[in-house]
Amino acid sequence: NKTMPMHSFLKAIAVYGLLQTTNAFLSTSTSTSTFHCYSSNYYPYTATPLLKSSNLKRHPFPPTAASASTTTTTTLHSSTTTSSSSSPSATPASAPANIGVSRGDTKGATLLLSHLSLSTGSGKELLQNINFRVDPSERWGIVGPNGCGKSTLFGAITGSVRIDEGEALVAPKVKVGYLKQTAVSGSVRTVRQEAASEMEEINTARERMERLEHQIANGDSSERTLNALVAAQNRFKDVGGFTQDQDVDVVLRGLGFHSTDGDRPVSDFSGGWQMRIALARLLLSQPDLLLLDEPSNHLDSSARDWLGAYLSKYTGSILLVSHDVALLTKSVNSIAEVSGGTLLQYVSCNYEKYLVEKEFRAKSAMAEYERNIAEAARLQQFVDKYGASATKASAAQSRVKMIEKMRKEGKLDPPPVAVTEVRRKPSLVLPDPPKGIGEELLVLKGANIGYDEEGGMPILEGIDLVINRGVKLILRGPNGAGKSTLLAALRGKLPLLSGERIENEKLRLGVFTQDLAQELDVTARAMDIVTDYAREGAHGDITISNQDARGVMGRLGLGDEKPLRKVGELSGGEKARVALSMFALKASNLLLLDEPSNHLDVECIEALGDSLSNWGGKDGSVVVVSHDRAFCESVGFTHVGTVMDGGLVIEERGLTDKDWEIYNIDSSLGDVTESESGTPVVELSAEEKAEQERKRKLAFNAPKRIKKIEDLIESAEMKIAELDAGMLEHGSDVEKLMEMTEKKTKEEDAVSQLMEEWEMLEEVMAEMNSI
Repeated sequence: NKTMPMHSFLKAIAVYGLLQTTNAFLSTSTSTSTFHCYSSNYYPYTATPLLKSSNLKRHPFPPTAASASTTTTTTLHSSTTTSSSSSPSATPASAPANIGVSRGDTKGATLLLSHLSLSTGSGKELLQNINFRVDPSERWGIVGPNGCGKSTLFGAITGSVRIDEGEALVAPKVKVGYLKQTAVSGSVRTVRQEAASEMEEINTARERMERLEHQIANGDSSERTLNALVAAQNRFKDVGGFTQDQDVDVVLRGLGFHSTDGDRPVSDFSGGWQMRIALARLLLSQPDLLLLDEPSNHLDSSARDWLGAYLSKYTGSILLVSHDVALLTKSVNSIAEVSGGTLLQYVSCNYEKYLVEKEFRAKSAMAEYERNIAEAARLQQFVDKYGASATKASAAQSRVKMIEKMRKEGKLDPPPVAVTEVRRKPSLVLPDPPKGIGEELLVLKGANIGYDEEGGMPILEGIDLVINRGVKLILRGPNGAGKSTLLAALRGKLPLLSGERIENEKLRLGVFTQDLAQELDVTARAMDIVTDYAREGAHGDITISNQDARGVMGRLGLGDEKPLRKVGELSGGEKARVALSMFALKASNLLLLDEPSNHLDVECIEALGDSLSNWGGKDGSVVVVSHDRAFCESVGFTHVGTVMDGGLVIEERGLTDKDWEIYNIDSSLGDVTESESGTPVVELSAEEKAEQERKRKLAFNAPKRIKKIEDLIESAEMKIAELDAGMLEHGSDVEKLMEMTEKKTKEEDAVSQLMEEWEMLEEVMAEMNSI
């Protein structure tokens, strides 16, 4: 170009040469696992050079072996990772650590794990040679005991955990969303803004539409700009922009937020509520692959029900790690169990069907193994008998080859432990409660309860609560009503704004909260934390030995070397078991439990529920805040307390189905009187109390008794059938017939009595459930 200055021409040549060099580098480098392209939507505020050396690392660990076709996209873990180039609508308040998903040929799957092996930081193998694929729209539940490697598996998928062997690949255009067991914090947005912040298509379409509207407002009314605005408005409509506010409100309301919460700053909310905000943000971002690690830990029953229904209709793929059986049952259609270092897949099985199929597989595998062993023994017996025979040597040699073939095919190897393993159920034995002086263990009189930093305004007013020996009280109520606040006041952690808190002289408080496991010293050995807690304080027992602690921990599934590990090396569920071990080693006569089932797996929750149902007698009392229905129903509560509208209603009864549907206490629940401070209390006469207690115990034990009755009836009917057969056989022996007829009559009478008892128990259960 004759008009271009010489210095500009030389500069253009230099730029062209640099571009050619860069393209050559890209063509030879993108097939390796060490070069990674960063999506611009997560770096909108700085111009990062394409080949900056810091951008050539996947994560803090050394690169792992991967296929030659694999590339890795590194993004932020706060909710989603994507290959889109759109930018977010607001700056994150704080930059989370980077993670990266590896992308490559997944053979049509959304996610493909090939020959994947993982280990702990200390080198212990967790998973070996995992092959697993998640196809579009499949919803998988990942189950297994605490510490088996479920969260580590998620870490391998998202790139935050080193892969020892194999690879974890996500399809190139798949958007990944990941909810970890940690809360969002540091955001300066409102709840509604934070929840909507990763609705990328809508936010991008809105930005373009508003930019064009601003151009037109500033005088650019050209046909090109007007047409662009029409196109932008259509795009905004197509991606759901005009219903965005409604969609955000639906999700927030489903997760327990009130309509007025949307305009409040995120920083106003506690860690548990911030987890809900993070979950809302993730769900609204609509990722193609949704990774959820214990999403229900901070949700109440209504929010859990809503989440289960939402996930059951989700159009993308889901991997859900959860100990919440109800959530798994509602939301997933296949189960993958982490067991014995491998991943057992139960395709098209919900949780209930998985349990049946798991038992069937174990029995089938053992039956086939036993048949093969018996066949090999039969063949070997022939060889031993006729191997030296000249006439049958050929036949004996043929059988030797058959045995060898069975051995080579693995038919003589025991079934894999992962298939046949019957995990020993954890157990928990609580120390007997020390006897208090008198009946009242803890009393609140005219208590106003709240926080000074909120201007001293009480959350709960005029609370009168007497906890007598032998009481098992469940506290229910809507989100934010003050259940945990009341529990904090009972334990003495939260000073009363006014009123009295009176302790029995012999009160021994035991406290277990959902956050206790997260407060443990991560640098200390698990066993040392347990023994130190058991020995310290005025009521500690200095005779508690390390062996005592290891015994309790072992019964809760923390066996082998786990008690000797530092807490920071344990999984979230294992930390919860450490906290539960602390709780179990110090004798108490009043146990306060705030969402105790969070972070515990199904087996540990059952162990805790069984232990509480058998603990206390006439001396020990329990107060529980929980949204876990199975756990609550296993405890056998004597009283139900409803916290609502700044007050407390106490009823002397067990839980019913209605308690899980609504929180309102109305006139249908009985005659309500008021104490001097105004706290409503449902009163029963002494005879009514005695009768209700009798029926409550009958109803609580009815399922076990009915199971026993079924077995007894089956046994009696078998005896009747045997007697009928015997009577046919001895038809000519009159004396024998009379004897057998008498026995048959007794068995038939027994069956009749058992049937009557069964019917009575069913009636009692129905009556107690209808209260």
